[in-house]
Amino acid sequence: MEINYPAKLKAISLHPPYAYAIIRRLKHEEYRSKPTKRKGWILIHASKSTASDDCFQQYGINPANIKRGAIIGACKIISCRQAGFDNYAYQLSEAFEFRIPIDCAGSQSIFWGATNEDRKVVFTLASEQIRSYLLK
Repeated sequence: MEINYPAKLKAISLHPPYAYAIIRRLKHEEYRSKPTKRKGWILIHASKSTASDDCFQQYGINPANIKRGAIIGACKIISCRQAGFDNYAYQLSEAFEFRIPIDCAGSQSIFWGATNEDRKVVFTLASEQIRSYLLK
């Protein structure tokens, strides 16, 4: 496989209810304690955490039908606004769910990239799904 993904492409890990709510366009902001100047496409990674599983019902998502520990979709960050003291809202748009989730370990950092050979393959596969989405 030829490695081919945008150098600036990053991923963000979220607890599964929120990751799925974003890619299904049920959640249009992601709140974080640090602002971002990042704009453009980001990959959405559903972590393996079960800490927020009680929130699936809030979004009408069946947790039996989701994939954990995988990049499950993508969206664009279009802006960031302060939403309170030490609270920032990343404004999201054009979210979509990948036809095929891509198994991948996440990261604790807010945005993470293709820092090893396995992740370079994952980011290439994810980029192919974004390109397919854009061609529709």
